[in-house]
Amino acid sequence: MKKILSAVAVTVISVVLSGCASPLMRDASTQQISPSNPGRVKVVFMRSSMVAGAIGCDVFEVINGELRFVGQLPTGNKIVYETTPGEKVFMTYGAAADFMPANLAGGKTYYSIVRPNWGTGGFAPTPIRGSSSIGPDLKSKDFKDWLSGTKLIEPNENAPAWFAENKERLQKIYTEYWSRFERKNSQEKAERTMMPQDGQ
Repeated sequence: MKKILSAVAVTVISVVLSGCASPLMRDASTQQISPSNPGRVKVVFMRSSMVAGAIGCDVFEVINGELRFVGQLPTGNKIVYETTPGEKVFMTYGAAADFMPANLAGGKTYYSIVRPNWGTGGFAPTPIRGSSSIGPDLKSKDFKDWLSGTKLIEPNENAPAWFAENKERLQKIYTEYWSRFERKNSQEKAERTMMPQDGQ
Protein backbone atom coordinates (compact mmCIF):
# COMPACT_ATOMS: atom_id res chain seq x y z
CA MET A 1 0.00 0.00 0.00
CA LYS A 2 2.84 2.40 0.85
CA LYS A 3 4.39 1.73 -2.56
CA ILE A 4 1.10 2.59 -4.29
CA LEU A 5 0.72 5.81 -2.28
CA SER A 6 4.32 6.76 -3.05
CA ALA A 7 3.75 6.18 -6.76
CA VAL A 8 0.62 8.33 -6.67
CA ALA A 9 2.47 11.11 -4.85
CA VAL A 10 5.28 11.05 -7.40
CA THR A 11 2.74 11.24 -10.23
CA VAL A 12 0.95 14.21 -8.66
CA ILE A 13 4.24 16.05 -8.07
CA SER A 14 5.30 15.36 -11.65
CA VAL A 15 2.04 16.79 -13.00
CA VAL A 16 2.39 19.92 -10.89
CA LEU A 17 6.00 20.41 -11.88
CA SER A 18 5.20 19.89 -15.54
CA GLY A 19 2.81 22.81 -15.26
CA CYS A 20 5.68 24.94 -13.99
CA ALA A 21 7.57 24.80 -17.28
CA SER A 22 6.85 26.82 -20.40
CA PRO A 23 7.85 25.89 -23.96
CA LEU A 24 8.08 29.62 -24.71
CA MET A 25 10.58 30.57 -21.98
CA ARG A 26 14.21 29.83 -21.09
CA ASP A 27 16.51 30.68 -18.20
CA ALA A 28 17.83 34.23 -18.49
CA SER A 29 21.51 34.60 -19.30
CA THR A 30 22.01 36.20 -15.87
CA GLN A 31 19.99 36.21 -12.68
CA GLN A 32 21.02 39.79 -11.93
CA ILE A 33 18.51 42.59 -12.56
CA SER A 34 20.50 45.55 -13.87
CA PRO A 35 19.35 49.12 -13.14
CA SER A 36 17.08 50.81 -15.67
CA ASN A 37 18.61 53.28 -18.10
CA PRO A 38 17.37 56.90 -18.06
CA GLY A 39 14.37 57.17 -20.35
CA ARG A 40 13.50 53.50 -19.92
CA VAL A 41 11.64 51.51 -17.25
CA LYS A 42 11.83 47.92 -16.03
CA VAL A 43 8.88 46.02 -14.56
CA VAL A 44 9.61 42.74 -12.78
CA PHE A 45 6.70 40.28 -12.67
CA MET A 46 7.07 37.57 -9.99
CA ARG A 47 4.94 34.49 -9.33
CA SER A 48 5.58 32.39 -6.23
CA SER A 49 2.29 30.85 -5.04
CA MET A 50 1.81 27.12 -5.61
CA VAL A 51 -1.96 27.70 -5.66
CA ALA A 52 -3.09 27.05 -9.25
CA GLY A 53 0.56 26.23 -9.96
CA ALA A 54 -0.33 23.90 -12.85
CA ILE A 55 -2.20 26.70 -14.68
CA GLY A 56 -0.19 28.77 -17.14
CA CYS A 57 -0.06 32.55 -16.86
CA ASP A 58 0.59 34.81 -19.86
CA VAL A 59 1.73 38.42 -19.32
CA PHE A 60 1.21 41.29 -21.78
CA GLU A 61 1.59 45.04 -22.09
CA VAL A 62 -1.43 46.72 -23.70
CA ILE A 63 -0.43 49.50 -26.12
CA ASN A 64 -3.28 51.46 -27.70
CA GLY A 65 -5.53 48.46 -27.30
CA GLU A 66 -3.01 46.04 -28.85
CA LEU A 67 -1.30 43.29 -26.88
CA ARG A 68 2.48 43.00 -26.72
CA PHE A 69 3.77 39.69 -25.36
CA VAL A 70 5.88 39.96 -22.20
CA GLY A 71 6.20 36.26 -21.41
CA GLN A 72 4.70 33.19 -19.81
CA LEU A 73 5.15 33.10 -16.05
CA PRO A 74 5.19 29.67 -14.38
CA THR A 75 5.15 29.64 -10.59
CA GLY A 76 8.57 30.06 -8.98
CA ASN A 77 9.80 32.42 -11.70
CA LYS A 78 10.08 36.10 -12.60
CA ILE A 79 10.31 38.12 -15.81
CA VAL A 80 12.01 41.49 -16.30
CA TYR A 81 10.24 43.57 -18.93
CA GLU A 82 11.68 46.82 -20.29
CA THR A 83 9.39 49.53 -21.64
CA THR A 84 9.03 53.31 -21.88
CA PRO A 85 7.92 55.60 -19.03
CA GLY A 86 4.37 56.91 -18.73
CA GLU A 87 0.87 55.53 -18.35
CA LYS A 88 0.66 51.79 -19.02
CA VAL A 89 -1.69 48.82 -18.77
CA PHE A 90 -0.48 45.27 -18.16
CA MET A 91 -2.63 42.16 -18.56
CA THR A 92 -2.23 38.67 -17.15
CA TYR A 93 -4.20 35.71 -18.45
CA GLY A 94 -4.70 32.24 -17.00
CA ALA A 95 -8.27 30.94 -16.88
CA ALA A 96 -9.38 34.59 -16.99
CA ALA A 97 -7.72 37.94 -17.64
CA ASP A 98 -6.86 40.64 -15.12
CA PHE A 99 -5.09 44.00 -15.28
CA MET A 100 -2.62 46.35 -13.62
CA PRO A 101 -2.64 49.99 -14.75
CA ALA A 102 0.64 51.82 -14.13
CA ASN A 103 2.18 55.27 -14.20
CA LEU A 104 5.92 54.66 -14.51
CA ALA A 105 8.83 57.08 -14.07
CA GLY A 106 11.92 56.80 -16.25
CA GLY A 107 15.09 55.25 -14.88
CA LYS A 108 13.25 53.16 -12.26
CA THR A 109 12.57 49.46 -11.70
CA TYR A 110 9.13 48.34 -10.50
CA TYR A 111 7.93 45.05 -9.04
CA SER A 112 4.62 43.18 -9.28
CA ILE A 113 3.56 39.97 -7.56
CA VAL A 114 1.19 37.93 -9.75
CA ARG A 115 -1.32 36.29 -7.42
CA PRO A 116 -4.01 33.64 -8.04
CA ASN A 117 -7.42 35.35 -8.07
CA TRP A 118 -10.13 33.05 -6.70
CA GLY A 119 -12.84 35.47 -7.79
CA THR A 120 -12.04 35.18 -11.51
CA GLY A 121 -9.98 32.02 -11.87
CA GLY A 122 -7.16 34.13 -13.30
CA PHE A 123 -4.12 35.89 -11.88
CA ALA A 124 -4.02 39.39 -10.46
CA PRO A 125 -0.87 41.44 -11.18
CA THR A 126 -0.44 43.42 -7.97
CA PRO A 127 2.02 46.31 -7.50
CA ILE A 128 4.64 46.16 -4.77
CA ARG A 129 4.51 49.60 -3.18
CA GLY A 130 7.48 51.85 -2.55
CA SER A 131 6.13 52.10 1.00
CA SER A 132 2.88 50.87 2.50
CA SER A 133 1.21 50.33 5.85
CA ILE A 134 -1.38 47.88 4.51
CA GLY A 135 0.51 45.49 2.21
CA PRO A 136 3.90 44.33 1.00
CA ASP A 137 6.34 47.03 -0.02
CA LEU A 138 9.95 47.11 -1.22
CA LYS A 139 11.26 46.86 2.36
CA SER A 140 9.03 43.95 3.42
CA LYS A 141 10.18 40.39 4.08
CA ASP A 142 7.55 39.09 1.66
CA PHE A 143 9.05 41.12 -1.19
CA LYS A 144 12.60 39.98 -0.38
CA ASP A 145 11.44 36.35 -0.27
CA TRP A 146 9.61 36.66 -3.60
CA LEU A 147 12.60 38.27 -5.25
CA SER A 148 15.18 35.78 -3.97
CA GLY A 149 12.89 32.75 -4.28
CA THR A 150 12.07 33.13 -7.98
CA LYS A 151 14.19 32.36 -11.04
CA LEU A 152 14.64 34.90 -13.82
CA ILE A 153 13.42 33.66 -17.21
CA GLU A 154 12.94 35.24 -20.63
CA PRO A 155 11.07 34.45 -23.89
CA ASN A 156 12.82 32.02 -26.24
CA GLU A 157 12.83 31.72 -30.03
CA ASN A 158 9.39 30.01 -30.04
CA ALA A 159 7.59 32.96 -28.44
CA PRO A 160 7.07 35.25 -31.50
CA ALA A 161 5.44 32.50 -33.60
CA TRP A 162 3.20 31.41 -30.71
CA PHE A 163 2.05 34.97 -30.11
CA ALA A 164 1.37 35.59 -33.81
CA GLU A 165 -0.73 32.41 -33.94
CA ASN A 166 -2.71 33.26 -30.80
CA LYS A 167 -2.95 37.05 -30.96
CA GLU A 168 -6.46 37.25 -32.45
CA ARG A 169 -7.85 34.97 -29.72
CA LEU A 170 -6.02 36.88 -26.99
CA GLN A 171 -7.21 40.25 -28.31
CA LYS A 172 -10.82 39.07 -27.92
CA ILE A 173 -10.06 37.99 -24.35
CA TYR A 174 -8.54 41.42 -23.65
CA THR A 175 -11.62 43.22 -25.02
CA GLU A 176 -14.00 41.13 -22.91
CA TYR A 177 -12.14 41.42 -19.61
CA TRP A 178 -10.99 45.03 -19.99
CA SER A 179 -14.63 46.14 -20.24
CA ARG A 180 -15.23 44.38 -16.90
CA PHE A 181 -12.15 45.93 -15.30
CA GLU A 182 -13.25 49.40 -16.35
CA ARG A 183 -16.43 48.93 -14.30
CA LYS A 184 -14.41 48.73 -11.07
CA ASN A 185 -14.78 51.71 -8.75
CA SER A 186 -12.02 54.28 -8.27
CA GLN A 187 -10.73 52.72 -5.05
CA GLU A 188 -10.50 49.26 -6.58
CA LYS A 189 -8.59 50.66 -9.55
CA ALA A 190 -6.26 52.66 -7.28
CA GLU A 191 -5.38 49.51 -5.32
CA ARG A 192 -4.31 47.84 -8.55
CA THR A 193 -2.43 50.80 -10.08
CA MET A 194 1.37 51.02 -9.94
CA MET A 195 2.45 54.59 -9.15
CA PRO A 196 5.68 56.52 -9.96
CA GLN A 197 6.84 56.39 -6.33
CA ASP A 198 6.62 52.57 -6.26
CA GLY A 199 9.82 52.25 -8.32
CA GLN A 200 13.40 52.26 -7.12
